[in-house]
Amino acid sequence: MSMVSKYLRLLLAFFRYSLTREMMFKTNFILWIVVDFLWFGAQIVFIQVLFYQTPAVAGWSKYQMIMLFGTNHLIQQLFSCFFMTNCTQIPELIRTGKLDFQLVLPVNTQFLVSTRNFDPGALINSSIGLAFVIYAAINLGIHPTVLQYAMYVVFMISGIFLHYALLMLIVTLSFWIIRAQGLVYGYYNLFQIARIPSQAFKGIVWYLFTFALPMLVVANFPARVMAFPFSASELWMLWTLGLTVLFVWMAGRFWNYALRHYTSASS
Repeated sequence: MSMVSKYLRLLLAFFRYSLTREMMFKTNFILWIVVDFLWFGAQIVFIQVLFYQTPAVAGWSKYQMIMLFGTNHLIQQLFSCFFMTNCTQIPELIRTGKLDFQLVLPVNTQFLVSTRNFDPGALINSSIGLAFVIYAAINLGIHPTVLQYAMYVVFMISGIFLHYALLMLIVTLSFWIIRAQGLVYGYYNLFQIARIPSQAFKGIVWYLFTFALPMLVVANFPARVMAFPFSASELWMLWTLGLTVLFVWMAGRFWNYALRHYTSASS
């Protein structure tokens, strides 16, 4: 319990520091929120235009698609708040040798490099996605059960950690290829796949983005729990929790393996 308390205090200190840093540049902070709101608004306009031409896309109606887009945005922003900024900085820490300073601290290095910075703006922007999830639910006439709420939250958390594990696997390659920014930004572009209904993919592409790079389960599964008629048969989707645990474990093992082969850039 003392170890858990230690890490919780560290997380709280990191968050306070990040919030203080952001408040030093309030205009930039506000502009990022406005830009993100406008970008997401453009996505909703796209959905409106798309459904002028068709009543459904891959079996998803307009408001079901809004539920999917809102859920995806909510997950992405929460991921950005807690992990994205940190993970994208890891290649630079390795290239410059600044990772050395993290290694000598009396705390788990993966935890430190993954959580030392928070993005408060992304936390605020996540409310935009939540607002559209609620808007879609109202228009769909949904009255979720406690089980649906629980599964939605569990699948969201699972999606956040899937994003984290996949990005950690990519940035850990920086120990060998030094500059991994191209891979990082390539992965960021793959984020957009999560907002596409999984039924739109067939064959090997479906298997690729469901198991090898499980983007389709990140937002599709929580949105599906809410947007479609729910029954006990939907519990089969819980297998993705095991997939998340597997990928997080793989990311940790790969990180530890890379650390054992790390040669400081400053030495």
